[in-house]
Amino acid sequence: MERVAPRKGLPAWPLGWAMAGRARPDYGALGLYALALVATGAVLLPIALTLVASLREGLLTEGGPWALANFQTVVTHPRFGQVVGNTLALGLGTVAVMLAIAVPLTWLVARSDLPGRGLVYTLLVAQVAIPSFLTAMAYVFLLNPRNGIVNLWLKALLGVQEPLVNVQSVAWMAALQGIVLVPAAVFMMLAAFAAMDPTLEEAAAVSGLPRAQVILRVVCPMLLPSILAAGLFFFVIAVEIFDFAGIIGMPADIFVVSSWIYDLTHPSTGLPLYGPASSVGVLLMALTVPAVILYLWATRSAGRYVTVTGKRGRARPLPLGRWRWPALAFVGGYFSLSFAIPALTLFWASLVPYLQPPSAAALGRASLQSYAYALGFFGTPLKNTLLLMVATATLACGLSLCVSWVVTRSRLPGRKLLDGVVFLAPAIPALIGAVAFMYVALSIYRVVPLYGTIWLIVLALAVRALAFTSRTLNGAAIQLHPELDEAARVSGLPTLAAFRRIFVPLVAPALVYAWTWVAVLAARDLTTPIMLYARDNPTVATLIFNLQANGKSDQAAAGAVLLMGVLIVVSIVARRLARGYLAA
Repeated sequence: MERVAPRKGLPAWPLGWAMAGRARPDYGALGLYALALVATGAVLLPIALTLVASLREGLLTEGGPWALANFQTVVTHPRFGQVVGNTLALGLGTVAVMLAIAVPLTWLVARSDLPGRGLVYTLLVAQVAIPSFLTAMAYVFLLNPRNGIVNLWLKALLGVQEPLVNVQSVAWMAALQGIVLVPAAVFMMLAAFAAMDPTLEEAAAVSGLPRAQVILRVVCPMLLPSILAAGLFFFVIAVEIFDFAGIIGMPADIFVVSSWIYDLTHPSTGLPLYGPASSVGVLLMALTVPAVILYLWATRSAGRYVTVTGKRGRARPLPLGRWRWPALAFVGGYFSLSFAIPALTLFWASLVPYLQPPSAAALGRASLQSYAYALGFFGTPLKNTLLLMVATATLACGLSLCVSWVVTRSRLPGRKLLDGVVFLAPAIPALIGAVAFMYVALSIYRVVPLYGTIWLIVLALAVRALAFTSRTLNGAAIQLHPELDEAARVSGLPTLAAFRRIFVPLVAPALVYAWTWVAVLAARDLTTPIMLYARDNPTVATLIFNLQANGKSDQAAAGAVLLMGVLIVVSIVARRLARGYLAA
């Protein structure tokens, strides 16, 4: 196939600026480049606006003087020391609990002959779809000191007056967050565990080393980069997630950075304090940026721990032997804490008019009336949530298609830098991104009335999902041979037509997989919607949060059960799509 060379002096763009013997701009390629740059700018925007807002007095839209007054207000606040200490304790505690469960669970799923590994994988996929704030709400119903079901039952059983268990503490918040993040950590480490050479474990076992010591002294050291990367990545998630901090901590006046930002931007009286909130956001970035840098270092240094070579055959599952029943008990205990107990608690709370332990008298009061009330409230929130799912997934995947095409198919200078900037999207805490997009909406309100609408939430969530969608599409796009581009160019097919007829259909399995998961994650997210929602744009997540905060536990639980059921079904569909994507 003869290659058509561009005219001398013109940039060597991927599908040519020279066609039919004369130079002309390729407007299709320029459009794709422009959309990719828009995606990059949307990722950088929250960082820039947060830094600017933290250094301005008053609202950013008012153009106040440059000053450090916001930082002074935050640092001298009586709550500052407690917030920093609580945030660090929450992040480190969450990671410790998560890794203590996720590392052995990943090994059991990837390397052992654990019975029912397929079922375990399915339950992990389903659990990813369950919003974490529902787990927080379930344990509040169970263990809050005032009227928690367990405390009421223990008081009646033991005849004591004081609550014996109090979920409203940083330790409980860290433990529950760690339990909730386990499935995502398992999926992050699963490939590395499955690829490790099993002869190392077999040699250790033959030498008489106990199974637990094999995991601690052989498996963990060899998989240190993967474990360290998961710990650092989820430390960033743990310190910025609002679900547990808002539902468990705030009612007990226990604040971390995320709940403090929410409190500053949603005061009970007076105007929102966006300047101090931005300063707190900068402090949060000061915690997360070092973790992100270490995460990148951990992933790049993985080559020193390589144990897989071309001579290695397919790894066989390692027999558990007499450890099979303890392993099953471990897996069953985890799913009981993370899935069964919260689900049963929410279902029970949805049946009774107020929180009470199960009993014959309570069963007599049980009804489905709360579901009728919840469905009566669900009209607008459900419509907004469906719109949020579709629009967020479509916008994120649309922009990511352009980014992936530029990164994998073009020769645009700086395309690797563009890819790296998009990858930083998860490193920007969701609360910071929400406040930044709030600034944008306020600034352009007279021209584009975006503030207070569901579209602002869509924009913030889509930008946050860019890293996942672009990485998923990149994995499929790099498998496409460059000859496809050559054939399109020689045949005179315009860039946009080649993009639409060749690139998009060939990455379609990955595109559908990414679209489905982004839609699920958008529906389960609480952090961004709770920051940006207004009275006329509630989502199902914000509705459940407000019902629970207002003491309507039965209606909140009914809404939670309905949302959980829908998302579990969608997650199973996503898993089937994932199988098709991997097979494509």
